[in-house]
Amino acid sequence: MNVSSRDSMLELLSADGPDPDHAEAMMLYGRLVGTWNISNRYRFPDGQWRAAAGEWRFGWALGGRVVQDVLFCPEFHGRFPGTTVRMYDVATGLWQITWISPKLPSYFSQVGRPDGAGGMIQEGTDSDGRRSRWTFTDVTPTSFHWQGFSATPDGEFELFQEMHATREW
Repeated sequence: MNVSSRDSMLELLSADGPDPDHAEAMMLYGRLVGTWNISNRYRFPDGQWRAAAGEWRFGWALGGRVVQDVLFCPEFHGRFPGTTVRMYDVATGLWQITWISPKLPSYFSQVGRPDGAGGMIQEGTDSDGRRSRWTFTDVTPTSFHWQGFSATPDGEFELFQEMHATREW
């Protein structure tokens, strides 16, 4: 890669596709690259569920060794946008994942892997130290279902957000 001081940060961040040395493994999340329209349902701190439409864009980054996304829902402007960086760890075969939302502010650190049924599961902790679990299920070339869970004080996981996504491109 020839790098010029005139290249923008975004030009250096983006990649045209997966790292060819690990292309097959990269497709666990790489199959999501593109733009998705989402139906988002979120439980706010007051306990009320609210729904809004949004968009989720996934792309290749950092030499094709990362799948990064940006999620935004204009109606939930106080919570979004947020971004997730998913890096495939060649040594372990797992994905190291970080999600941040500067507006909240909040972050999650997770480890991702295949769920054994064609989807993905990510587990870790949020910025308050609570255990978290995110799942991608019913993944097809044109749609998927995402759910976010946080651990309650008794250790059970409780749904706090879910999204149904349909591919725009």
